[in-house]
Amino acid sequence: MTAWFLILALPLAAIVWCHDYSMWRATGEDANNTSPAALRSRLGQLHYKKFSFTNAARLPQAQAKLNPGDVVIFADAHSGVVNDRGLIDHFVQKYGASGTRYRPDEILKMDNLHRDWTLLDILNFKRTGPQGNSIFPYRDAEVEVWRPAKKK
Repeated sequence: MTAWFLILALPLAAIVWCHDYSMWRATGEDANNTSPAALRSRLGQLHYKKFSFTNAARLPQAQAKLNPGDVVIFADAHSGVVNDRGLIDHFVQKYGASGTRYRPDEILKMDNLHRDWTLLDILNFKRTGPQGNSIFPYRDAEVEVWRPAKKK
């Protein structure tokens, strides 16, 4: 009986990193500790098409090139999904809580699920480092857009 309790106590779906959130949003699949390579691999299996967007991402008109459902990957460091408004929803792990597992319904209520961000918002995202210094983790990141295949 104890083993059943432990199994039932585990979250049904676990989102730990931004890539887990992006995988869940893009596919509806449970994802736990998804690496950037695993996210790319799964998107490829689902016939998403990859576009290099590094130079274009910094241009003012770049946001208008994104389509709802696109997955945007910032180097291996971060990812998010374009929502129906053409803006990016993305999950940032809470500082000091790295590795914490969340159910999708929990993520949707959290203040570190950022909604309606632009490419420039993410590229210019700033967090405070341990010594109080400013860190811009995505500023120089290569940017990829993964676009779902058109439905026939």
